[in-house]
Amino acid sequence: MRTIIITGVSKGLGQALSKVLENEQTKLVGFGRTQGEFSGTFHTCDFTKPQLAASIFQKALADEPLEDSESIVFIANAGRLGLLQPAQNLDPFEIEETIAANLTQSALAASAFLKRVESLPVPKAFLQISSGAALPDRAKASWSLYCATKAGQEQLVRTIAKEQENAPHPTVFANINPGVMETAMQEQIRKTSPSHFPEVERFIKLKEEGRIPTPDTIAQKIADLIEKPESLENGKTYNLSM
Repeated sequence: MRTIIITGVSKGLGQALSKVLENEQTKLVGFGRTQGEFSGTFHTCDFTKPQLAASIFQKALADEPLEDSESIVFIANAGRLGLLQPAQNLDPFEIEETIAANLTQSALAASAFLKRVESLPVPKAFLQISSGAALPDRAKASWSLYCATKAGQEQLVRTIAKEQENAPHPTVFANINPGVMETAMQEQIRKTSPSHFPEVERFIKLKEEGRIPTPDTIAQKIADLIEKPESLENGKTYNLSM
């Protein structure tokens, strides 16, 4: 039996992944602020509180009998778009929470996961759900926190991938850019004032033209990708955008 660990399982892509991946040969472990319809082993975790999140990750992973797993995959999916406002309108609380929920959460998850699995001689992978917003040419007005933390997540993964090249029992680290999909994040984007986000009309048009896939569609692509974790390329960014 394989073990798949997912953060942010209550809605959006995390919820879709948990449904697509659920079967008799898979043990699902989920983390999130709320459980939603997730039916695996669930741990309540608020990623805006890093010290608490770190302790929850460590205890939850220690309690899992991962030695019995044929393969282990961690999908770091949790995150938040944050407030879409020009930088001068962002208060310290919003800055702190968005960075914690996105970038700090990924670093904590990666660290806790590696400590737990580094000695296990089975196929292992840590996959970061990223975004096109991480790319230099995709910087968007009023998205400073989201773009910065997504770029940070990708570089974090690439750096750890380098470290794993010389590990006795390496874990593959890779980024996944899922592309635009229909989630609560997209609804938030489309409701943003053009004065704060000049590109909002493009996202509205994508919705009107039916060009935004469902999370289920992207989740199936990821499920196919991790069917054989040993075939994943260390340090790669997989682009699933349609």
